[in-house]
Amino acid sequence: MYVPTSKEHAETWSRLISKIESSYKEAQLRLAVAVRGTKRPATTLLDAGVCIGLLDPVSNIMVNTICTSDRWPEPDLQEKVLLAAGGSVVVDDDDERLDQMRRRSLLGLVAFLVYFFPYLAEWEAVRYLLLADADLLCAVRTIVADRGMLLRFSLDSPVSAPAVEAALALAAQVAKHPEPNHLVRVWMLLSSRPHQAAFSLLSDQQHSSSPIEDDLDRRWFKAMLHDPVAPNLAISWDLAASRAPYSNAAITNMPYQHTRSLQMVLLDTIHGFYLQALARLPCGELRSHLHRSLLMAGYCYGPMDPVSNIIYNTIWHHANFPAAVTPVLEVIGPKSLTRLETRSFYGLVSFILTRYHHLSGHQAVQCLIAACGQLSLADPKLTIMSAGDDQVAKGEQEQQHHHQRRSSDSHHLCHCMWNHYDEVIRNVEQQSPSTSVQEAYMAAAIAAWHPNPDEHATFLASWKGDPVVMNQLTSEDVHHWSKLMSPEQPPTPERVCKSGYPVRCGKKRSLAQQRRVSRKVKAALHKHLLQDGKPAYDLHIISCVNEDVCGPEYCDDIDESLSCAPYRYLYTHVNFLATRKDSLSSASYPTLFFAEFDNEKEDSAPLVCCPVQEPIAFAALVQSAVTNNARWKITSICIYLVATQHVRCLYCEAAGARVVHPTSMEFHGGGSEFEKVIRGEHSLTNVWLICKNDYAVRHMGAVEEDFMYVEVN
Repeated sequence: MYVPTSKEHAETWSRLISKIESSYKEAQLRLAVAVRGTKRPATTLLDAGVCIGLLDPVSNIMVNTICTSDRWPEPDLQEKVLLAAGGSVVVDDDDERLDQMRRRSLLGLVAFLVYFFPYLAEWEAVRYLLLADADLLCAVRTIVADRGMLLRFSLDSPVSAPAVEAALALAAQVAKHPEPNHLVRVWMLLSSRPHQAAFSLLSDQQHSSSPIEDDLDRRWFKAMLHDPVAPNLAISWDLAASRAPYSNAAITNMPYQHTRSLQMVLLDTIHGFYLQALARLPCGELRSHLHRSLLMAGYCYGPMDPVSNIIYNTIWHHANFPAAVTPVLEVIGPKSLTRLETRSFYGLVSFILTRYHHLSGHQAVQCLIAACGQLSLADPKLTIMSAGDDQVAKGEQEQQHHHQRRSSDSHHLCHCMWNHYDEVIRNVEQQSPSTSVQEAYMAAAIAAWHPNPDEHATFLASWKGDPVVMNQLTSEDVHHWSKLMSPEQPPTPERVCKSGYPVRCGKKRSLAQQRRVSRKVKAALHKHLLQDGKPAYDLHIISCVNEDVCGPEYCDDIDESLSCAPYRYLYTHVNFLATRKDSLSSASYPTLFFAEFDNEKEDSAPLVCCPVQEPIAFAALVQSAVTNNARWKITSICIYLVATQHVRCLYCEAAGARVVHPTSMEFHGGGSEFEKVIRGEHSLTNVWLICKNDYAVRHMGAVEEDFMYVEVN
């Protein structure tokens, strides 16, 4: 993981401080407050005039100063007359306090970004703020655009809006604002009227002829705060796009390549694909045998959309390489699933780099993010080339039409994204592939540690284009596709038998975790999630688990302290998919739930148990995308992930567990507990969370859960 040297970071910090200093100088002129001017306005500026807000830095300083000045005593008449006559009231140590205010503001800005965005290191936040000229909302837009999230991001969504409020409060606390809650209230009230606020501040500068008139203008500005309106962050978000810092950054290539952050964003997207695939596979087949093939070979790369690729690759592997005995499981191994997502990521990147040698690793990740992980969009020649060389030579006119359509899609895509993403896509379109499709699939299979790379590469290269999986599959669908993909000679089922203490203990611990988590989730469904006294949901599958929440705490009990691991964690976070009992078969798409359980109390009710999001019919979304002539949008529909991209849990991030958390419920590891990490009041730090998460998701080798598929002699 790249980290700048202390000299590079100090230089970037110094340049950003200089930009903030110029903002304070302009704000002082516009407020008619010299550093050694009137005591009351200077005190307010130096205590509350942080440059944190939803407008440009100068306006933020002015708003925070004006809207906090009513917390201080009004100047007496003698002071106003003295000011009108050009006099001044000297304030001691203003230069030192102003320097402290600049640094406090910078720390607050960094805290906002680090809290709001996962995987963002402090030094990265400083770089983005420098590109945005210390404009907070422009910096947010810069990060969103650089991570390829503009198509799926909304600052006014039910997830983002609470995150903005929490981040503003945290930033105000870090910047030592005297009343952080008041600052948040001010900006939420102004979020729907940023144009009026900016015009009012500009009018103060242009029309006030004396400090007395200036004070009256400021009172008129503060009167807007007593006119309650519903917050609308979308208006402030759109206004930030028109400001110079963002426009200047958006039309030039990024001077920094934060590849690690982009990789983590792509892994988040891939996780969303696997949640969709789990929801669409039939419950019985998924629990009884498909889970093994899914975890071994259910990669998201292939000629179809990522979710369809996962499903077809899983069924193909089960049909061609079945196991003699497969345990019936209700929990998808959390570490195995994380490993599968990582292997899929490396498979996607290896495919692109093998096909186009001129691309760098960073450009390959950018290309995949722009295509939302779909190879047929990232590689415009994939659909035609996979049909064979004869068809390519014969279909030059069709290929030209394909490029024209693809260029149109890319133009629409780059309208919402950055030019350097468009340049990467255009660069791919203008280049001829360096290798064949089958060779690229072979490289992807090897990079992804596929158990049967040769056979899989041949299968994908000869794929004739099966229908996109838009609805939940039935057992008959799985049987049908298994029969079509089966070889002419029935394969010999694979039987893995081992003995030894590590194998027996590993299998025992993994199965014990399965029973423990499954028992808690079923109890929640059958005893607590009731409707008219009866269970309202049937369990589909348990998808993500993190049992290491809050801890470790060393055991006080003598018997427990003599165990191999004399410590314990207090809580467990779980995601599971469940289907409503009263749903019709055509509308029985599973709902994703989050639950928090107490590890010490087996039969107790879950501390939290709620849907992460209302169930959405994927087929309806796809049909809507096709109807709107936006074919490339199909793969950008990550039903669960997009709605939860800002809900963070420090314990799940530390464990590398991609558990999706709710927005409206409190849980251990989120909210105020996460804020302690940013303020430096927790044993965990942001850098440590990034390193732990990075290590966990990059693990490619064996995990203890693999022993569940081994027969013990």
